[in-house]
Amino acid sequence: MAELEAWMRVRPPLEASLVDAERTVDAWQSGGVKGILLGPLRFDTRLQDASTLADIRALGTLPPGEGQHVPAFAPNPTIYRRYGVVTPPTPEPDLEERFSALGKFLDLAKRKSMAVWLIDPGDGMVGPDPDTDSIPDDLDHRLLVDDAWRRAFLARMTDAVERVPQADGIVLTRPAWGWSAGMSGPGDLLGPLPPDAGPLAAELGLDLGRLEAALERLRTRIRKLTREAARLGANGGAFGTATMLGLDPGIVSFFAFRARALSRFALAVHDVTDRISKARGRELKFGVSPPSPSFAPLAGYDFPGLATICDLVVPRLGIHHRGNDGIYGIVSLWVAALNGWSSSLWEAESFEATAALTGISLPSTEPGAKPGARMVSQKEFDRGYPEAFWREVVEAEARRTVAQADGYPWRALPMVAGGRRPMGGEAIGASDFRRLLEAIRDGGVRQVVHYDHARLTAGEWSVLSEFSGSAWRAGSGYEPPDL
Repeated sequence: MAELEAWMRVRPPLEASLVDAERTVDAWQSGGVKGILLGPLRFDTRLQDASTLADIRALGTLPPGEGQHVPAFAPNPTIYRRYGVVTPPTPEPDLEERFSALGKFLDLAKRKSMAVWLIDPGDGMVGPDPDTDSIPDDLDHRLLVDDAWRRAFLARMTDAVERVPQADGIVLTRPAWGWSAGMSGPGDLLGPLPPDAGPLAAELGLDLGRLEAALERLRTRIRKLTREAARLGANGGAFGTATMLGLDPGIVSFFAFRARALSRFALAVHDVTDRISKARGRELKFGVSPPSPSFAPLAGYDFPGLATICDLVVPRLGIHHRGNDGIYGIVSLWVAALNGWSSSLWEAESFEATAALTGISLPSTEPGAKPGARMVSQKEFDRGYPEAFWREVVEAEARRTVAQADGYPWRALPMVAGGRRPMGGEAIGASDFRRLLEAIRDGGVRQVVHYDHARLTAGEWSVLSEFSGSAWRAGSGYEPPDL
């Protein structure tokens, strides 16, 4: 019996999975792949004439440019009129032949009994202003507080589902509130609330002015932490953290507003999936893809409530340093921000305060560190992963993932990555990728999805297929893209 079931995410360049579709799907079946997360639905205009992976690799070093990654299908204007929103422009050049090839690829997968879910189904949407098709940096905020933007998202999602009849479900990666530190924008936990959030706040029984005042107090408290407050909060649990933040009921209301707003959006999308299910006579399931479980509450995810509507929870369980969505990288950002804001904190206290805010306390990577020793210096992030990390951090995140899925392991699907640039971060070798899968399995998870088939390396596929099916070996006819 397989130790884990594997899924594969197919994301741009989608062409990497299409150039030898039959061989790819056959290899996936042999390796135990049970499902596909597809999206965003975009093609690369540079790859029009690509017929082999070598063709794609030859262009892979080109820098991304304007207009190279375009929506994969032409919009259906009737859907957008129904929602009362602007119809997105038809992509150029005409990509229908390539989209047809994508459909045949999905048909192959369905014949092998693989599930197909769309992730980022709103990609390609445009805003309510007919004079501009640009997407703002604060799109997540607009989706959460503005009904016109929300309807534009729902229209695009409906269009995508109708164009991909093979889809069994959808997974949302957005919107979410900012949850990182020191970014000074929509992605920052301490970034400003949208100025037009007043009506939504009132609808949820809150006052925008009081929420903004509470946010300002939260900024002041976090940016002026003392060593004593950081130490007291580090090991004090929820109440210790609340004390570190001043036992401020307004700050509690601020986080409650974020959670209610996000849940409200998720419920609106879920209602649309119900209507689509009835129209097509087959259930369209619903899922979300939050950050790693310890960080998800900072982004506004309220899983005791969301678990009742989610068929699948797909946390981005990265472990890498730097890049996006990796535990080492996120903790490092928080430590650096706290250390920069407060002149009274030593680096060790910044680690303790980060542990209080996120719930992540990392084992020391210093050679000869005593059991139970914790990280106290940024330089430790570049010294790899000690054994305690897998047991104390990754296994715990896996257990939290199952809890997010209302306790059902088959509703939990952590997203993992290794290789040369996992989610844009520092490299993770095959041995650490193996330990990642082992720790996730030991935490009670039963299935995982690889973050990006186009970036899949031979080492990752060898390890993943060993866990989920027949172990792949070089020379078998299929070679992972490894772009």
